[in-house]
Amino acid sequence: MAMGVQILDKIQRNCQQRGLSVSRTSADELEAEGIVITYEDAVIDSPMGGIDGSASPFLGIGVANPGKIVLDTDPASIAEFQVLRIVCGHANTVVIPAGELPGHVDLNGMGQ
Repeated sequence: MAMGVQILDKIQRNCQQRGLSVSRTSADELEAEGIVITYEDAVIDSPMGGIDGSASPFLGIGVANPGKIVLDTDPASIAEFQVLRIVCGHANTVVIPAGELPGHVDLNGMGQ
């Protein structure tokens, strides 16, 4: 199962490296170019195997069953679309106010 805080950390770093305006509003929420970003964990009824999150916060982030990135926005600028492009690499499904942008269960390397 993915770890939302670490994924938001990676999104924040990636935005900063591209010179985008970004701030951490809380451990569970990030704002980049006016877009509020949160992470919704996947629900796994019967997890099998995997790596304990205490071993490494980045091992297996989002690979087996990534959660959802939730964006509270309707992109209207190039900078907002840059943020969208960055966050889409960290979750299989992205949720926007108009609905969900579903991913695919077999995407390789999600969250890396």
